[in-house]
Amino acid sequence: MTKGLHIRERNLFLGLFLSGFVVGVLYITIFGKAAVHSTTLMSTYFFSKYKRMEFVSEELFLYTLKSRMSAFTVLWLTGLTVFGTAAVYAYVAWIGAALGITITTGAMKMGAQGILLCAASGLPHFVLYVPACYWLFRKICEMSGKRELKMRQWSSNKKLFYSYLLVWLTGALLFFAGAFLESYVNPLFLKTFLKKI
Repeated sequence: MTKGLHIRERNLFLGLFLSGFVVGVLYITIFGKAAVHSTTLMSTYFFSKYKRMEFVSEELFLYTLKSRMSAFTVLWLTGLTVFGTAAVYAYVAWIGAALGITITTGAMKMGAQGILLCAASGLPHFVLYVPACYWLFRKICEMSGKRELKMRQWSSNKKLFYSYLLVWLTGALLFFAGAFLESYVNPLFLKTFLKKI
């Protein structure tokens, strides 16, 4: 039964993500052509400059960690309410739309090369983020749907709250590791990749 629920939830997450992705692709294709061609983002010029950039990894790490943890903490807090599941679903769709916009922009600016660069810019941190976010989103949805939560019986359900607090702590560790990969490893990986194309 539990396995079946997890499969349905996984399929729902995937469906929402793909729906958002399609919306992002259609948005850029229909409404964003002028903006795409007028920006230097995801262009040969942009990446030629990127190859010569020197990153301050410590500052990039702090910025990335703050950005990731802020979004996660807000979602985690919604899990303490009946709106947690809806918030997670909306966020998954938004991630899909953002990725659709990014990849479509890359494809329109640089063709297949742009798609490859989008993939490279997500490595290696997305290898950690994708399974971590799936697990964390599932936990937020589970918490949001708890009958005990809806009845606000916190005094008799301290164990429930503490187990959910452990979810936040686990998320903090995962995003710390992800931010490290994103700030220290990805720039080096992307620069090496750009030299080969």
